Amino acid sequence: MIAVEGTSAQTTAGSKPIAAWFCAYTPIEVLAAAGLEPVRLFGKPGNSESADSILGTNICPYVRACLEQGLAGEAPGVVVFAGCCDSMRRLYDAWSFYCHPEFAYAMDVPRSTSDTSLQLYRAAIADLVLSLERFTGTEIGSDALASAIFHRSSADATLARFLPTDDRGLSMGSEEYLGLFTDAQTAPPEDFTRRWDVRSREDQAGGPGGSRKAVIVTGNLIRPGKLLGVIDECGGTVASLDLCSAERFLTWDEAALERIRDMSRDSLLDELSRRYLMRTPCPRMLNRAERYDRLTADAARLGARGVVIVPLMFCDPFLYDLPSLENHLDAAGIPSLVLQSDYQDENVGQLTTRIEAFMEMI
Repeated sequence: MIAVEGTSAQTTAGSKPIAAWFCAYTPIEVLAAAGLEPVRLFGKPGNSESADSILGTNICPYVRACLEQGLAGEAPGVVVFAGCCDSMRRLYDAWSFYCHPEFAYAMDVPRSTSDTSLQLYRAAIADLVLSLERFTGTEIGSDALASAIFHRSSADATLARFLPTDDRGLSMGSEEYLGLFTDAQTAPPEDFTRRWDVRSREDQAGGPGGSRKAVIVTGNLIRPGKLLGVIDECGGTVASLDLCSAERFLTWDEAALERIRDMSRDSLLDELSRRYLMRTPCPRMLNRAERYDRLTADAARLGARGVVIVPLMFCDPFLYDLPSLENHLDAAGIPSLVLQSDYQDENVGQLTTRIEAFMEMI
């Protein structure tokens, strides 16, 4: 754990201080229980010249976009980092020095799901709790923590109703579907649930499909308005978004709503550590075979003819994982297309050419 602490926090229009976060392994319920409003940063669009001059250009483009946002003064003074990769650790270093945060914290995230790893992650969450208590001057009690988990669980339950099923595709276009998850990560969970709960319970037909060829998109994060639109234009349709900023963001389910009400703080921290570390793994985790099996099962269940793999450039965990993932899909008879992303995806012509060829092949 490394923490840089200040004396105050930037306040939102709704009077709650904003706490920025970046990685899906960040226990955002703890931030909410501390009286903060967790908001995931997605980075400043366009060039990242200022960030490039600090970090260089051969590092994760999402990290550079986020640093650019911080350098431009477009981020809150409270930031929490998950030490999920070397690029994110370098973002913490640069942010702490150049962006002058009021509170910055970097927590450790183990790479396995063993009992020892669960204990380590639980200790990291407990240390985050103590650091936030020192910063805010307020104890994070069991009631506040249970309330934060309850609201997050309610929002996740709403999100889960939009997940594609084997008898129904997406109930909306892929761009709106991505925006749904973006809203869940940037808005207060109560507001998100209120906006989307009624719609989630309506009986909706599947999204655009018909003769279109369904594909699963897997990767880290993608920008809206480019890649998904090209897939649609090339005669495809997205059956599932296996991204840390989309379906892998889900942690809770409706069954948790009642169970958490009477838990002690220690039990709630145990539940948080288990939920986060045992979630659908990303490529940094050692239990990656679980993700492979889920992708192949989802392809069969949703009738997807192929998988479009979109790793961010210079993402070492994903690029090291890529050959194994391709081999697994190939052994299952599922065609795949790799499109390395610079997180801007302005090269629409090249994207169109490659996706058109893939659609013809499948």
